[in-house]
Amino acid sequence: MIKPLIVTLLAAASLAAAEVPVSFDARVSEARRSMRASCQAVQKLPSASAAETPALERAATGSVATAVKLWTSLTEEYGKAVPEGYAGEPGWAQRLEDVRLDLVRMEREIAAREWRPAFLSCAHACAWITMMHEANGVTLAIDAMTGLRRKTGFLKGLVASRKPERARVLVKEVLAARDAVLLAPPPSGPTRDAYLAALPTLSRAADAVAEAARLGGELAKPVAELSAVVERVYELAI
Repeated sequence: MIKPLIVTLLAAASLAAAEVPVSFDARVSEARRSMRASCQAVQKLPSASAAETPALERAATGSVATAVKLWTSLTEEYGKAVPEGYAGEPGWAQRLEDVRLDLVRMEREIAAREWRPAFLSCAHACAWITMMHEANGVTLAIDAMTGLRRKTGFLKGLVASRKPERARVLVKEVLAARDAVLLAPPPSGPTRDAYLAALPTLSRAADAVAEAARLGGELAKPVAELSAVVERVYELAI
């Protein structure tokens, strides 16, 4: 009698676990991962070789289709039912729809092989999600990492254009964005431990940039190293 009872209890536990609803934020993250996979493929396509192009096109097309499907489902469910933890500001439903429209546009542009417009549509959709969080008083790790990634990109551009003085002024903003990342709550999904483990490396990379700026040294190498770390941590934050 004991063995059947154990089997019954395990089955009940599995059923209960299966019935636990996936949170709104987790569903947003799932859609964003597909968005990013498509965007990464789109970025590579303009310079891809003839041998690389078919696989990249399949990746871009498949990932954006998944993102559209996931976000459409999310919009239909939460357009009128504001999720827990969100303020539900007046433009809530429209913000969800705006992201969906950008993803649909991106899908069309990929189908037409319009790589640059597709990339911009992806970036615009990500910006809408960040604004959605800001307008509803929500701060997630990915939002803080988006800010740091943007500042690091600006810094990298100034260094590449040989404007070291302007780059050194921007370092202060990069450090502030790094501090915002350290203060933001970590992601709650399966990448949480890896994300937390990567933060010290991220912080040291930002400090190395600051040290180079303070001593008047060459910024190209520490900025490139920071940019690489930022990209890795950004992936973990989604």
